[in-house]
Amino acid sequence: MKTWFGKIEIRKIENIPVASTVQEEKGDSFKKMNDSHIRFVHYPDSQQLIIWLPQPGLEYENVQLRDAQTGKLAEEWTVADKLSGSVQLLWDTTPIKPGEYTIEINWKNKWKHRIDIVKNKKEVARKKKESPSRVKTENLSSKNNIDAIIYKDGFGNIIPDEDLILREKLKKKLTRNFSRHLEYKGNFRDGSIHYIDGDYSIELNHEMGAGNCMFYIWIPTRQQWASQTKIPLEERDEILDFIAQTVKNQQATSCRFEIKEDTIGFFYK
Repeated sequence: MKTWFGKIEIRKIENIPVASTVQEEKGDSFKKMNDSHIRFVHYPDSQQLIIWLPQPGLEYENVQLRDAQTGKLAEEWTVADKLSGSVQLLWDTTPIKPGEYTIEINWKNKWKHRIDIVKNKKEVARKKKESPSRVKTENLSSKNNIDAIIYKDGFGNIIPDEDLILREKLKKKLTRNFSRHLEYKGNFRDGSIHYIDGDYSIELNHEMGAGNCMFYIWIPTRQQWASQTKIPLEERDEILDFIAQTVKNQQATSCRFEIKEDTIGFFYK
């Protein structure tokens, strides 16, 4: 698959009814999207469009990317295909060619978010200016035969390159978000669910419920989380939300879920 690494600019965001007859009927319940709901993350070798949906992701139908000049459909997929958690969409935009486009995210109650974007051609990287406080000491040839510059302060201590550190952190997170998945062991009555995202791995037991509860998953409490999973506590809520939403989509489509302190319960609607 060919890729293009030009930056994306968000030009305009609109929230519009599909038909005028539904505007008054559904308008009050439709939460509008604004520029705070969209973020474009870009580096020379990777990029991603991150969209936080105003409504729960499962209330949406599909996303359509169209050429703004011709109206031709360039890409289409269901919202559930790119959901990370309950409201976050993660979209690798490198396959999108340079040009002007409209993105339409269709809500099931006949409203949609429309986003006008421009995908630019790849820019020529500008030469980084040297800071007066940094002194270039030597060039080291890397494995790719690219000269690496090391900077030191007045005491001879190496100064970390914050841009590279941030880039590596972001690249690592993007890789995790795209690769993470669940694996299932055992049976419906008694088994386990294995969360895997490359760096992290968590195995959670589940059991069949009673009454209105279809089944529940045992999870570490906030106090137990770091010691049992070796994952920072600040990532707990997002990971549990991903697990709950994915299990619902894959194993319990007729259920709703509730995340409590030590369990995720799936209940018949």
